[in-house]
Parts: sequence; C-alpha cells; structure tokens
Amino acid sequence: MVKLNYKPWIGIPTRYHAATEVIGQIRHYLDAVIDAGGIPLLIPTAESPSVVGDYLEQADGILLPGSPTDIDPKFYGAEPHPKLGKLYPERDSTDFALMKHAEAANLPILGICFGVQSLNVFRGGSLVQDIPSIVTEALTHDESRHAVHLEGGSLLAEIAGHEGSLNLDVNSFHHQSIERPGRNLRVAAKAPDGVIEAVEDVTGRFVIGVQWHPERGWQQSEFSRRLFSAFVQASRKSKSQVG
Repeated sequence: MVKLNYKPWIGIPTRYHAATEVIGQIRHYLDAVIDAGGIPLLIPTAESPSVVGDYLEQADGILLPGSPTDIDPKFYGAEPHPKLGKLYPERDSTDFALMKHAEAANLPILGICFGVQSLNVFRGGSLVQDIPSIVTEALTHDESRHAVHLEGGSLLAEIAGHEGSLNLDVNSFHHQSIERPGRNLRVAAKAPDGVIEAVEDVTGRFVIGVQWHPERGWQQSEFSRRLFSAFVQASRKSKSQVG
C-alpha cells in the first residue's frame, strides 16, 4: 500500500559526460518535478541499455527532456537531410531503453521537445528533419513564441481545465517535429502552420509528448504546473498499482 504523500521517482536521462548539464538546462526539469511532488532520478546516457537497468527498477515515471541533438533518421527509415543536426547515439539508446521498460511496466511518460520526437520514433513514427526547409510557410519555431491549439477531448485539454479546445501561447526551441504519429499516438496539439506540437496515447494512459518547453517559466504558467502535477500524480498511481 503506497502512502498518499509518497513521492514518486521520476527517471530523467542526462548526458553522462556533460557535468554542466546538471546545473544548466536540466535544472529546470528537476525544479518542476520537485515542485509537483516528485523526486528526480538522473539516469546516465549509455550505448548499452544494461547500464540503466538498475535505475529503471526504481523509476515510477519517465521524463524525456530536450536535447540540442537530433535522432538518427535511420530509426524511422529516412536518409539524413542536409540540415540534420548533431547525433548523440547514447541518448537515442538510453531513451529507447527507458521507453521499452515503461511500456512493459505501464509507467507514465512525459516527453518534452526532443523527448516527444524520441517517443514518436520509438513508437514507429517519423520526423520532419528541418521545419524551415520542409514545411511550407512555417512559423519560426526556433527560439520564439507562438500559439498552439489543443484538440478538444484530449487529455492535454483536460489537464488545462477545458473540455473543449484551447489555444495556448508557448515557447519554442526546435527545428524538427513529428511528421507521422507513431503507434497508438494521436495528435493533441498543432501550431497555426500545421506543425504537430503534441501527441498522446490513444488509450488514455498518461503518455504525453509536447514540442514546447513547459519546464521553462513553469512558475508563471498554470498550465505547465498542471501538466507536471498530472504527470507526477500518474506516476504515484503507477507505484500503487505494483506496490
């Protein structure tokens, strides 16, 4: 029996060789998780999935953060685009190992920016490798703010407190996006230019990916706080189901 005040462990992949990341960009994720009542569990990225095995046994939920790198297009059967960014095989390998475990254990997943792309590729979907050169009349998605439209009836809209659709203003730091949603994923939000900005599991299970960064400025965003709170609460429930 899990106590009501149990703080779930949230597994977060981190760069093994980048010590500055822990006190840099990753800090935003840690603060948001802690504020929502979870305990961050930093998992080192590694090419061998066995390295993260012990961490996975402890995790109650998986948060896939952003990354300045891109996913190797070989994973979705595409040739590299000239604008493809730097690859980081260890992150791809670690993310896929985390999601394989999360699927088997029915753990909640929250993917952010690179994380939603990783989730989509893991589920068999594909990516737009460079929005500016591929999407017609695309908005500026790199270092900008723009609107997103949440689909009515989606879990994201429910978390936002709206039964119907909702428009949000979000931050944006990406040059890639989801092209074709993967297995059991449905579109939950789009930008005005048609770029997919969020997906979620069709079964209602807490598997959500957003292309923007709710961990940045979450203190001033009620929706961001709601999103992290819903994720941590789902992770707490996942513990009670196996505890």
